[in-house]
Amino acid sequence: MAMDSRSKIFSYRGGMYLLLTILIFTLISGFITYHFSLLSHTSINSSDEGIFFAIIGVAAVSIVIALVLAMRMSRNLRSLDRAVAAMESGADISSMPQFANDELGDLARHIIDLYGRLQEATNEVKREHDNALHEHQEKLRIKRQLTNNINHELKTPVAAIQGYLETMISSKEMSAEERDAFIAKSYAHCQRLTQLLNDVSTITRLEDGSSRIERESVDLRAIVDEIASEVALLPDDKRMRMNISLPSPMPVLGNSTLLMSIFKNLTDNAIAYSGGRDIYIRCEAEDDANYTITFADNGIGVDEDHIGHIFERFYRIDKGRSRKLGGTGLGLSIVKNAVLFHGGDITVANRKVGGLEFTFTLPKAK
Repeated sequence: MAMDSRSKIFSYRGGMYLLLTILIFTLISGFITYHFSLLSHTSINSSDEGIFFAIIGVAAVSIVIALVLAMRMSRNLRSLDRAVAAMESGADISSMPQFANDELGDLARHIIDLYGRLQEATNEVKREHDNALHEHQEKLRIKRQLTNNINHELKTPVAAIQGYLETMISSKEMSAEERDAFIAKSYAHCQRLTQLLNDVSTITRLEDGSSRIERESVDLRAIVDEIASEVALLPDDKRMRMNISLPSPMPVLGNSTLLMSIFKNLTDNAIAYSGGRDIYIRCEAEDDANYTITFADNGIGVDEDHIGHIFERFYRIDKGRSRKLGGTGLGLSIVKNAVLFHGGDITVANRKVGGLEFTFTLPKAK
């Protein structure tokens, strides 16, 4: 905020130099007049009187200049005092008083400029603190919500297993076929519990231990081919055709387990809920840093009211059908978090020709 001294309309330094010059000139003039008066030994003539009055005039001008300097300095000091008081109260920089275009004005503007920077830095620290606090509170809220959802999800299979076991214990006359059926149902619920715990463990690793998860060069094509070979072994009513258009090899910098979970969860989701017969996995684009990949099916898609929520934990479009099919409600949340862990982003949309399409990026291995 300080201005160039050459552009000032008033200068205390210049004013003081002028005042000093006038005073020196007055003293010299007075000395000369007094000296010649002593040499002449005559009374003061009209010329001496003129010089005397000139000295009086110069002294008066000096006094006026001194008063102007003092008044101007006092006015600036009062303005600076008001500015300091405003700073103490935390006032905004825009409310500071205006200062004259002189040295004190420059000094005051420099102080106000420093105050403005300090205020901006303080506000930035406060914003960062508020954001950190909000983020911490949001994490606590999500953890509480996750805990509550896990408790809710655990109750169903645990209650079912307990019911089957109690029935087998109390029903002594139960046939072997019924007992085997109850055992098979209990085993299915145990598998769902195991999957739920595995998914929760994956989510926890992604949130709390990202820095400890190892990254290396992984051939993504090999992972997708492995999943395709598993799908080919499924029964006809669960099998989908895998249409893969990926380069081979396709080196990605990441964690093989998490990369596997991305495509495994997307595939399981398509098989369980899409109602389609084909899965399409393509490398749509690539640059020096990333691959852009699409994962699509030709099923029924998802209603637009639900599509914005499908990455949320435990979000179910059809709760009854999801539980019946053994889903944990965490699969797509794991997909999103795994993509984010690798520094990518992911979007989802309904295809115009039917079905759902996920588009995401993954980093190339150098």
